[in-house]
Amino acid sequence: MEFNIGERYRLEIRWQKAIYNQNGESKLVGCCFTGPVIKEVDSLNEEDSMSLDFFNQYRIFVPSYYIANLSWRGVRFAENKIELDNVKLKNKYINSVPKLKNDDFIVVDTSNHTEEKHHLFLTYPAYLLRFDGELYKF
Repeated sequence: MEFNIGERYRLEIRWQKAIYNQNGESKLVGCCFTGPVIKEVDSLNEEDSMSLDFFNQYRIFVPSYYIANLSWRGVRFAENKIELDNVKLKNKYINSVPKLKNDDFIVVDTSNHTEEKHHLFLTYPAYLLRFDGELYKF
């Protein structure tokens, strides 16, 4: 499985530590958004979420779609990144798929979330990558 995302629309979600304390939820400590698309972000809600569609990568693990909700409470704009506080990744199958490692990261395709198209698309295609940028091929 390969994925192709134009550089302009590439969003990366990175974290320092993934903690699994609760069933169906992982807390991402030291989480931030990076990647070329953040240059186009003027503002971000202090408290918000986005639905990440991992179906193409995780379909062998779960009986139906795998859409995880990434939520945050707290935003700080820094050079070349957006730092997020109180970040949680939730899905009822989160403990049925391989656990996130601290040096993994998620790549998100934001191409369908421009001002004109955002209302037509409810989820963001997302892919889990290893520390070295290789796509996990489960």
